Amino acid sequence: MLRRVQLTLMNANDGKLSLLSHIMQEALRVLNVDITVMWESGICNKYKSIKTHTWLSATMQQCLWKQAAEIIGTKPKSKRKTMPVARKETLILDERFLAFTYDINSFDIWIRFIRIGNKIHINIPSKKHAHFNAFVDNGWTMQKSGRLRHNEKGWFLDVYFEKETPQTIITGATIGIDTGYKTLLATSTGESYDAGLECVYEKIARKKQNSKAFKKALVERDMLINQTVNTLPLNDVSIVVVEDLVNVKHKSKGKIRKEFNSKLQRWSYPKVLAKLQSVCEVRGIGFVKVDPAYTSQTCSLCGHVNKASRNRKAFCCTRCGVEMDADVNAAKNILQRGIYRPPSNQLYPGISWL
Repeated sequence: MLRRVQLTLMNANDGKLSLLSHIMQEALRVLNVDITVMWESGICNKYKSIKTHTWLSATMQQCLWKQAAEIIGTKPKSKRKTMPVARKETLILDERFLAFTYDINSFDIWIRFIRIGNKIHINIPSKKHAHFNAFVDNGWTMQKSGRLRHNEKGWFLDVYFEKETPQTIITGATIGIDTGYKTLLATSTGESYDAGLECVYEKIARKKQNSKAFKKALVERDMLINQTVNTLPLNDVSIVVVEDLVNVKHKSKGKIRKEFNSKLQRWSYPKVLAKLQSVCEVRGIGFVKVDPAYTSQTCSLCGHVNKASRNRKAFCCTRCGVEMDADVNAAKNILQRGIYRPPSNQLYPGISWL
């Protein structure tokens, strides 16, 4: 298993940050030269014999060639219409370029950038945080490589923690989890987890796109998602079953009210599912995705499908009369699809069972 942790480099003085910018701009220039050479020659699996005129070290040039090969290799040239261009200020650095020291003074971490070229060596301070310490305290091993990034928020180094994937849990309960817009999570055991995200969606919808307030609200949303998923009681669970949600918001414009559609666009179900899958992987819990068709319209008790059975948060089956929370009912249907296949599709028209 591999997990990313972000360390800020903004504790460095202006001179060091300016030097980082100088390195990044030259690296981007060389990277795009390499991409051009690969694009024109069609060769990207062998290191080039002709060096680019640059003050970067030969080791760094080799690293950039590898990064360029990965960019070109993401899609065959025959399927590309135009040559790719590296624009993001991102630099992949392996253990040859990074050295870490810890707890020397008021800063927890000192990051030394070496072998860059032109006799450049930079020591930049950073600080540990709760996310970083959580991996250290739970037996994860930090790799010696990293990813240097620069964006509108500043300079960062992404470091990676590695741990052996735990054995899959064999004994334990299987639960279904429904993820929704208003109630973030509902389980087949009857629990609902409302993180108050609807208020956050409204806040995001009111903000100007890409403004500081807009981005701050997005961070708040993602933190609430992570905190809520982390509170799920999964100690006695062996399998988690969820809906395989794809393109839920696709072509929603014109079908629902403009105000609600604006908020719906901020519902980040892929982040919820990704976080759930990550938590399950770390714990050795099986993670199963099933077809989401009709889960909100199907009675989890008798299997009758009727759109009229659901009325907002309430579910009342028009056939058997059972009443329960609509999201919990959906979670029960998700669970049933994950643990067995019904003998026929008579009660589930149009459903493709996975």
